[in-house]
Amino acid sequence: MKWRVVDVEFDDPYMNMAVEEAIPLAVSRGLAPSTLRFWRNDNTIVIGRFQCAALEVNFHACRELRVSVVRRFTGGGAVYHDWGNLNYALSIRREEAARDLMEGFKLLGEAVSCGLRKAFGIDAKFVPINDLQIGGRKVSGMAGAIFKNALFLHGCILVNSDLAILGRVLNVPKEKLAEKKVTSAVKRVITVCEAVGRVVDVEEVKRAIRLGVEEVFGVELVDGELTAEERRLAEELYKGKYCSPEWSLGPCKFCSMKNRDLKIFEELTFKRRGAR
Repeated sequence: MKWRVVDVEFDDPYMNMAVEEAIPLAVSRGLAPSTLRFWRNDNTIVIGRFQCAALEVNFHACRELRVSVVRRFTGGGAVYHDWGNLNYALSIRREEAARDLMEGFKLLGEAVSCGLRKAFGIDAKFVPINDLQIGGRKVSGMAGAIFKNALFLHGCILVNSDLAILGRVLNVPKEKLAEKKVTSAVKRVITVCEAVGRVVDVEEVKRAIRLGVEEVFGVELVDGELTAEERRLAEELYKGKYCSPEWSLGPCKFCSMKNRDLKIFEELTFKRRGAR
């Protein structure tokens, strides 16, 4: 069985997220094959679908550091993206592999950790429900969604990210840190570079993940491109959903911090959209 690989990213994080949703929509509708996508964002916070932006994000630090904020269509927690953070996304027809999220997390988690072990000789392992860890520290997390005929799973892996910025722009509750027995968000995560003990190129990690996916899912991955329909869907989602403050900041219309957050969001969004 052959699955497609698309390696496509944009300088605009809102377009990246629009493409992220367009692919599984196309796969579910039978307009595209099961697909593994690789991509990156620069200087962006991606929050989970059901999170409150005001609670998760330090907007003053975002303004200072020019960090954009975008909401994804899957659940889970907030993450910080830069060029050293690799995103991997799997859109699969449900009859071809896992049929629910728990099984999907397990298979993809085992695939990524298998690839990391083989490529770098590090003790990477999948930790339920949706984490990958090295030496007890988180290197990647996953989220997902179920479409009518497709299962969507995605995660981001810390290759050589700037963890100092991560610690400034995300508000991690003290209770969550206490659960992990650490004092800061930075101390509970690890990069691939730190684990391996040398500079690791993002392309090396892509090859490792491809190797793991082929082995665990028993498929052949073939390089491909986005279809015209996927590009059309992405443009539609970009203009109608991901660039809007109503989506990215959430439905909390009466939040006391809404006006402050809206002003910063629009300022940062305008600058990023101008780059397209």
